[in-house]
Amino acid sequence: MDTKTKQALNLWEKLSQTYESLRKTQVKAVFEHRLTGPQYNVMEVLYVYGPMPLKKIGEKLFVSGANITCVVDNLEKENLVKRVPSNEDRRIIIAELTSKGKDKMANVFPVHAKNITTIANALSDEEQVELEKLLKKLDVNNSAA
Repeated sequence: MDTKTKQALNLWEKLSQTYESLRKTQVKAVFEHRLTGPQYNVMEVLYVYGPMPLKKIGEKLFVSGANITCVVDNLEKENLVKRVPSNEDRRIIIAELTSKGKDKMANVFPVHAKNITTIANALSDEEQVELEKLLKKLDVNNSAA
């Protein structure tokens, strides 16, 4: 194996390990609020961006439509999210947080943000900016960004 390939594979391994470590930290934190990782992710998208079609949620989270449907079903059973038909196109279903969902996110989101900030603070402000630039260069879906 040539040096360039070995270096690329080592980078991939380190990125994967780091992602998995961060994901496990998030899952543990949101589980304390009786949410799964995917449930939190859907609620976070709705909390930050507001109501949106299920398909768009899936695109933001890089998750299939079937997976989003299942997660939203479970959130709906808990009265945290509701489905609303689109006014423009009845074929489109929009998800939005209920008042109970907004209240839950008002409690959970700051804890999540604090955890992420604590982890990110292992890097200086300049290193965080540089890492963001470097990760954008690796993002094959947004390489022009």
